[in-house]
Amino acid sequence: MTSTANQVDRGEADAGPPFVFGFGFKDDTAAEMRWEDVVSHAGEYDFIWLHLNMLNEEAREWIAAQRDIPYAAASALLADETRPRVTGFEKGLVVNLRGVNLNEGAEPEDMVSIRVWLNEKMMVTTRRRRLKAAQDVRADINAGASIANTGALLARIAAKLTDRAEPYVLEIEDEVDNLEEEILTGNGSGLRAKLADTRQAAVLFRRFIAPQRDALNRLAADESALFDHVAKIELREVADRVTRMTEDIDAARERAMVLQDQLTDQRAEEMNRNMMVLSVVAAIFLPLGFLTGLFGINVGGMPGVESASAFWIVVGLCVLIGVGLLAYFRMKKWL
Repeated sequence: MTSTANQVDRGEADAGPPFVFGFGFKDDTAAEMRWEDVVSHAGEYDFIWLHLNMLNEEAREWIAAQRDIPYAAASALLADETRPRVTGFEKGLVVNLRGVNLNEGAEPEDMVSIRVWLNEKMMVTTRRRRLKAAQDVRADINAGASIANTGALLARIAAKLTDRAEPYVLEIEDEVDNLEEEILTGNGSGLRAKLADTRQAAVLFRRFIAPQRDALNRLAADESALFDHVAKIELREVADRVTRMTEDIDAARERAMVLQDQLTDQRAEEMNRNMMVLSVVAAIFLPLGFLTGLFGINVGGMPGVESASAFWIVVGLCVLIGVGLLAYFRMKKWL
């Protein structure tokens, strides 16, 4: 096995083995397979599911060598960058789906891809990073869940991806609620940065969840023999849930934009109020400054130079002018 540790990022510590896990299905029962069983015993089952590590060179070579997988489909299974989509081929379908990144130290909006090739006899899925939704389906199968065909298996994977994504959407909505409360009460600090982070998370999540909605709607409307009636019902239900998630994330993003505008208005109002206070103070002291400046010039003929009480008369005059201007501004409701 060839290691590709130098090609992986943080969260992909090493390439790992080519075979993550696999199942063979026969008569509504499933048995876990080994990598060695794929060649020697795959024909014994009604259909099989192979979950492969696309970072491993052996897995990449095995996919490229499969005659049942068209070249374009094999390229899609091994593509580094993907967006949710569905592509039909004469012998099967290529489906790309995404789930939230729940790996340790990762950002949830940095979504993890699962690439799928399926026909009536085989479903091959590939991943770069660990996908917990696939592990959920594996646990269900080991617990005795009945999977009738590859279409039903794909529908269950899509449902698990949605199950994992819904709490993240609720988390974004809760964060927007908390920010709204902080803005209304005026008790928060650093709200501008928090709002920017929340909006960025919503934008990044929507970038992939909206195409996923379209892909699932197309799968639900697929008329091929891969999907029976039950699988189509489940896919429609999942598509409806993803549509609601898309609407919720759009609503959260719009609310965050409104809060951003509200925060900007609050800052502008505070600045205007402060400028008003400064202007009023400057208006009050302007005549006082003129008066004191006038009496401070050193020229002959200044009144009160010889009077001992002239200083206090000027001070009293300044106080009266200041109080009079203050009363005038309050009457005008400038203060």
